[in-house]
Amino acid sequence: MLHKLQNYFPGSKISSHPPEHGDTGFYWFHDGADSNWIGIPKKGVQASQLDLLKNLFEFNDYENAAYLSGLALAWHRFLLQNGNLPPGGIADARFIQFSFTSPELERPALEEALKEFFPENIILWLNESDGVIIEEKTEVYFPDEEVLSIAATFESDFFIRVSFYIGKFKNVNGELPSVFQREKHLFSQARILAPREKAFSFEKIFPLIIAANLSEELQTILASDVLAALSEDEELMATMKVFLENNSNASLTAKKLYIHRNTLQYRLDKFMEKTGVNLKDFSSAITVYLACLLDDIR
Repeated sequence: MLHKLQNYFPGSKISSHPPEHGDTGFYWFHDGADSNWIGIPKKGVQASQLDLLKNLFEFNDYENAAYLSGLALAWHRFLLQNGNLPPGGIADARFIQFSFTSPELERPALEEALKEFFPENIILWLNESDGVIIEEKTEVYFPDEEVLSIAATFESDFFIRVSFYIGKFKNVNGELPSVFQREKHLFSQARILAPREKAFSFEKIFPLIIAANLSEELQTILASDVLAALSEDEELMATMKVFLENNSNASLTAKKLYIHRNTLQYRLDKFMEKTGVNLKDFSSAITVYLACLLDDIR
């Protein structure tokens, strides 16, 4: 794929490593499939082509590094430019990635708002809309559930959508840049598969990836055995998905759907009557949930 791009954009260069220094004459993209990088001359890229490339690959704006200093610059070089371990003696850290959709605010305003929520953490911008927050593991660290509240605040107060990926705490060593690239790739997949979601984790993404990569045979089986019974009843489909996402908790599901528990029970009985599937069985519940996810992403 990258070699075809290299032929299409004369002067492009492919590397197995990120560039040592930000080259302001090139747009740099990372291909998560084969872990290579391609630098495309800016003069040869139209705006529409740039938007398409950003959707296909992970875009890294190395011009940002020119405005960094101190720990932020050290982390940027460590994660993206094969740099040394950053100073500071951090033992464990995780990455909270963010992506603004068609941002209407200037970056300084966005960064100031992010710093209000993450005052003790390093914030790195990867391009004009995406970045990463580096959080050190301490006795008290940022609760995952707060990320949804932050996303809702940006949407209500700034009228702008943002999505987050909450990574795992890992030891700060030479393997961490690879972890970062892997989580970046997962976040990119997640935004494509579930564009309406505001917060992701590996556990949330994993079922989506499984559903998206099912063989045609398995997709056909799910479609005929589960989805066919729900194809004309979107309300029932949505109910099953919410029910399973809330650990088959009837009270919580009814609350989320703003319906009475008796109404929920009626829908659950209706589903079992149509499909013959007992959702109290764990394997059956997984199968139905994958079918719901498959329907979402088809």
